[in-house]
Amino acid sequence: MKSHHMLLLSAVLSMPLSTPSVWGVIQPPSYLVAAVKTQEIPLWRKAYDQYELGRTSNDPRNKSAHFRRAEALAQQAIKADPRNDEGYKWLAVALGAQAEDVNVREQIRLSRKVKENIEKALSLDPDDDISLLVLSRWHYKVASLQPWTRAFVKFVYGGLPPASLEKAESLLLRAIATKDRISHRYSLAKVYHAMGRREAALAQLRQAIKLPVTFPEEADDLEKARKKLINWD
Repeated sequence: MKSHHMLLLSAVLSMPLSTPSVWGVIQPPSYLVAAVKTQEIPLWRKAYDQYELGRTSNDPRNKSAHFRRAEALAQQAIKADPRNDEGYKWLAVALGAQAEDVNVREQIRLSRKVKENIEKALSLDPDDDISLLVLSRWHYKVASLQPWTRAFVKFVYGGLPPASLEKAESLLLRAIATKDRISHRYSLAKVYHAMGRREAALAQLRQAIKLPVTFPEEADDLEKARKKLINWD
């Protein structure tokens, strides 16, 4: 019987933190409860949780504080396990989130660090669809800069690494092939719209709104996809 409980323990510990309890109203064995309580939450997961708290906060000061904590926890995750891609992935996400509220010089520095860390994450796990999404967003944002902005950044700050909408497209197609998600389809629609491929963009939006929400941020992307489908059609 205890070996059966150990299998249940393994299942419980491998669940996302948002997963409802498998026990319902049934009380699990006391030794199993103790084992779950003492199980260490991965540092990268703590970084993700801090990112989510920052993303959903309406207080700019709290938002920034959570993003900085996410960065620190991701750095700790990398130090503890440098061969695990999750630390690099959530470090890239945390840095990218901070770039929205800093000066241009800091934005350039953070942008370079985002690319560096998400590429490291993908070198460790080339099939992680969220890492593919993050890198695609980097390419989309940098490639979408106005020519005068790009020239200014190059002249004053030495420029940014090369980026292209075509690369963003290829990364998103890989992500979709791995796991079809709202965020992947919505992001691909924006890439196609930037390319001037209106019908392709609309097709991606129509696919996006048919898919289920698989992580909290996708609820926002679903609403944006519905609005763009109306505005672009």
